[in-house]
Amino acid sequence: MEKNKGAVVVGCGAVGPVHAQVIQECEGARLAGVCDIVSERAQRLAEEHGCKVYDSYTQVLMDAEVDAVHLCTPHYLHAPMAREAVKHGKHIVIEKPFAMNLKEAEALGAELLAQQVKVCCILQNRYTPCIQKMKEMIDSGAYGAVKGGRGLLTWQRTPEYYRSEAWRGRWDTEGGGLLINQAVHLLDLMTYLGGECAGLSGTIANRTLQDVIEVEDTAEATLYTKTGQILHFFATNGYCANTPFDLEIILENAALRFQDNKLYLHQEDRTEEIATNKVTQKGKAYWGNGHWNLIQAFYHALHGEADTYTSIADGIAAVRLVDGIYRSAKTGKHVSF
Repeated sequence: MEKNKGAVVVGCGAVGPVHAQVIQECEGARLAGVCDIVSERAQRLAEEHGCKVYDSYTQVLMDAEVDAVHLCTPHYLHAPMAREAVKHGKHIVIEKPFAMNLKEAEALGAELLAQQVKVCCILQNRYTPCIQKMKEMIDSGAYGAVKGGRGLLTWQRTPEYYRSEAWRGRWDTEGGGLLINQAVHLLDLMTYLGGECAGLSGTIANRTLQDVIEVEDTAEATLYTKTGQILHFFATNGYCANTPFDLEIILENAALRFQDNKLYLHQEDRTEEIATNKVTQKGKAYWGNGHWNLIQAFYHALHGEADTYTSIADGIAAVRLVDGIYRSAKTGKHVSF
């Protein structure tokens, strides 16, 4: 393998430190530095990893030793920062959401696809052992076709969480609330495992944070797949604790259930535990450990191996689901894709 690719983490808040740690551990990657407009935050992360602090994003892009940028910035900065990165020939790892709405996502996707760079859209939950095993078992056909499924997310986001960063909880800077920031991962998995979505009906509400945020903290939807299955989704940020999401896919001859970071196979009166997710070292335990597998796949691709990371198309598809629920909630009508 040629020399390690130089990577810079841009945005050192909640998820930036996860990326920094993963880069340090990835084969074929090198943490060249970190960048954040809050200099103290960048300095702390740089000291932890023994790397450089960049004074500005422009400085990052002008550095010929930087091959890839990891955009861990607020949502409203994802698209403009990605556009600047490709102008300088940098490969991109972009945290969810790919963009703040479907129109922006499709326009950005077209621009990036026209360039000779690789772009990884972070949908890391696909890459945990349990989800990978579920996908393998479903695709094998050994237990019959998918009949339907359900997903449940119950997390807690406090007033202090939203007040800690001015961009959170606002339509113009976050693009939404629970759906675009947290539940997008569960929506992505439901269609990744249950089937491509042809349309949906959904609602949103603010049940517990009315005096804090202008966006939703609760949402539900019914998703209809292209092959006729129905997937039921519910999520809230107003729970009393953070728990790993529950995800169930019903097959003709079995049920696959992901609960408490474990995967279970149910057949008639028999239940078998068949996979377990490791707890991540950085970030929140209920996130799982998918970041490492996904980012490692990206750097393997930069060294000439197959592209097995989540793509621009995957990022757009996730935004389409979120955007569809927002549109359905606003109009009270079914949304077709």
